[in-house]
Amino acid sequence: MYPKGQMSNHFRKMRVGDTLAVKGPRGRLIYKPGQARAFGMLAGGTGITPMFQLTRAILENSKDKTNVHLIYANISHDDILLKDELDGFARKFPNRFKVFYVLSQPPEAWNGGIGHISKEMIEKHCPAPAPDIQILRCGPPGMNKAMAGHLVALGYTPQMQFEF
Repeated sequence: MYPKGQMSNHFRKMRVGDTLAVKGPRGRLIYKPGQARAFGMLAGGTGITPMFQLTRAILENSKDKTNVHLIYANISHDDILLKDELDGFARKFPNRFKVFYVLSQPPEAWNGGIGHISKEMIEKHCPAPAPDIQILRCGPPGMNKAMAGHLVALGYTPQMQFEF
């Protein structure tokens, strides 16, 4: 729970037995093996969920040669969901899966990105714009809006982008 998080505050006020209406997911990606040479993935917080599902489907299919480049942003190291699994993919598939973590409140001994996902991070850690590249993003609204701007500035066309 985050002190200033809108949902965190709502959940704190709920009592046992209260209900909450939920809708989603917003975007639906129908994946076919080989539809892209590579995916760049920009995830923030719980936005890792669809990225993880797609990554696992790609990497566990021995016939699928798609590469995956993930930039995953969180507030603190403790907020990184599925870190062991993601690091396991990076070890097991070093030529097909790369992950770069970004923290806005990193610990002292941190060798990942600091702050928010930047244009420079995307340029360095994602595949360059090309017709056979797709960039996926899933995170808080402000992050998605900022990433859309970065992607356009870097030359990714709307056809190369998908937001969950």
